[in-house]
Amino acid sequence: MQSTPLPPDQLVAWLDSPAAARQWLTSLGVRDVDRAHGNLVRMAESRLTLDLLTVVCQQLNEHLPQLSDADMALNNLQRYSAAARNPLALGALFERDAEALPILLTIFSSSQFLSDYLVRDPEGYDLLRMTEGQPVARDVLIDEVRAEIESLPDERAAMAALRRIKRRELLRIAYGDLIRDQSIEVVTRQISFLADALCAGALQTAYS
Repeated sequence: MQSTPLPPDQLVAWLDSPAAARQWLTSLGVRDVDRAHGNLVRMAESRLTLDLLTVVCQQLNEHLPQLSDADMALNNLQRYSAAARNPLALGALFERDAEALPILLTIFSSSQFLSDYLVRDPEGYDLLRMTEGQPVARDVLIDEVRAEIESLPDERAAMAALRRIKRRELLRIAYGDLIRDQSIEVVTRQISFLADALCAGALQTAYS
């Protein structure tokens, strides 16, 4: 389905009234119209311009009906936009890169855990797209984990780093699974390699 251009005043009418937006939101697969409308209003009240929000809505029109949970995707998108350091730059990314928002929506509709991680660390999405969810060799992953924690001052800092690494790498693995359609064998092997690397990091911390 092609993205349908919105008339200039259409988005304004939807933002002004949940009733006016009801038919459109329902067509996207949204069940809780009032919450979804609130999500859009809060995005409009951020530094996201009306022109950029219109671009976002056009992409929602195209991609949201294809997702397993449109409500979850839209709610997490609003949370992510609110957490972004520069919502205007985020909207500009969605405008110039046609893959950026659909990828986020897929993640946001598939896993609340991964969504929460991206909301806590919005800049992590840039790194995620750079890695493209590519598999990492076991020895390489172990070396990366050890290098990341070896200079930390104490056990508490090392444990915090290991938790951060775990979340980051699980997101990479999930990206490979959800977005790049990697095989179950690749995904499970990557999870096993991550467990080995985290154990190696924990042992290094214990003996240092």
